[in-house]
Amino acid sequence: MLSFLFSEAAVLVRVVQAVALFVLMTTFAPAALHGAESRPEPRILALHGLEAAEVRSQGFTLPRPMKIHVYAKGAGLRFPTRIAREHPFFAHAWILNAVTREVVWQMDGPNTKRNWEYRVADQYLDLPAGSYEAYFSNHGFGQGLLFAQWFRNIDRRSLAAQEDRHHRFLQAIGADDASLVRHWREQVGNYGMEIYLPAGDPKEVNLFEAPLRWRNIVVSLAATSDDGHWTQTFRLARPVSLHVYAQGEGSGRLMIDYGWITDARTRTRVWEMSMDKSKFAGGAHKNRRQVETIQLPAGDYEATFITDDSHSPVDWNAAPPADPGTYGLTLALPADKDLAAFSVTKPLAWTVLAEAVRVGNDQDRSVSFSLASAQSVRVYAIGEGSGDEMADFAWIEDGVGKRVWVMDRGRTQHAGGASKNRVSDEIVSLPRGAYTLRYRTDDSHAYGRWNSPSPWDQEHYGVTVYAAK
Repeated sequence: MLSFLFSEAAVLVRVVQAVALFVLMTTFAPAALHGAESRPEPRILALHGLEAAEVRSQGFTLPRPMKIHVYAKGAGLRFPTRIAREHPFFAHAWILNAVTREVVWQMDGPNTKRNWEYRVADQYLDLPAGSYEAYFSNHGFGQGLLFAQWFRNIDRRSLAAQEDRHHRFLQAIGADDASLVRHWREQVGNYGMEIYLPAGDPKEVNLFEAPLRWRNIVVSLAATSDDGHWTQTFRLARPVSLHVYAQGEGSGRLMIDYGWITDARTRTRVWEMSMDKSKFAGGAHKNRRQVETIQLPAGDYEATFITDDSHSPVDWNAAPPADPGTYGLTLALPADKDLAAFSVTKPLAWTVLAEAVRVGNDQDRSVSFSLASAQSVRVYAIGEGSGDEMADFAWIEDGVGKRVWVMDRGRTQHAGGASKNRVSDEIVSLPRGAYTLRYRTDDSHAYGRWNSPSPWDQEHYGVTVYAAK
């Protein structure tokens, strides 16, 4: 009975909307037709085809200050509930300054009007000469009935599976996955953005593929997938200034998709993306951006970026950042003179002295090794730790069983995935002698049996000792 009432209410709402539209068309159609005699504005770009792609983009360059006409049709939830605050617009448009990477215009509440199931922006903008990038994104779909609202991520990789998910009660009110995907298919063809030139010759406006690559980019780690890990090693022949542009995902105090730069020989992180230093990147609240210029001395370095199992360019499960085409880590040299000091290199080859890796639950591993002379070694260990304690951890014992190195929670860093995944990567000086490398796990969350998101380097879960460079 309840499902019948919801169904009847939905029908009644659509009937009332149809009657209202008929009245408005009857009243205002003559005036609209009278104004249709004006000269049409030439279109300079159009962003459509959201059925197949979550984000569409197009760059354009204005040779001088010009007025443009922006028309965009998107969608969003109606009422200010928690879901609506997280997904105010699940289909929307915006424009970036291609050089500064800052938003110069975007669809929002004040500049849009509701048109049936859609939100429409119809504005004239005065823009200075320069290069810009137009974007349109559709990451999900939502609907509502009366004061109830529901939303689903539209993952274009698994639409067929979503269309098979039926739920008898939710289907009656159009809130199950299958109904939402069906309604999305009915509307997505109308989403999009068009930009017109009210005055001037459209041939003056040059188009380019977004994003615009800026000068002197030397490292580009484009985070193009979920569960990704990208690394690039490089050498600086002398001290340089390095421009760092990073976009990732973070929540609370923890970065989830993020990057860092490591001194390849000392294993010290010389730069790292953090919640403290990064700022809101547009779109969903969890999108973060960190832009800064750092000074690095001569040496060998590794740039790294990692992603978790969701929210990346392969499928944004919430609104993408304002600059989605550069998600990841980009390094550039501001000064042309520094280009000669930079070179891409191969990763340093580390000789393994001892290792205990791919360690599962409830294991206690030990591996012996010896040093013929005093030397420095690199200890690379991944484990589990919360608070001040380590549950899965490594240590090194000397010939009499004394611990000469311990994986200490305070010296570890986040290893990707769950916050309890920890990594230690240190250079340790040891005297000549015999040693035992130890690794111990508790009864949960280890290689092959993760009870939370896994670390990014699963194959090295455990500990490895290398001869230092």
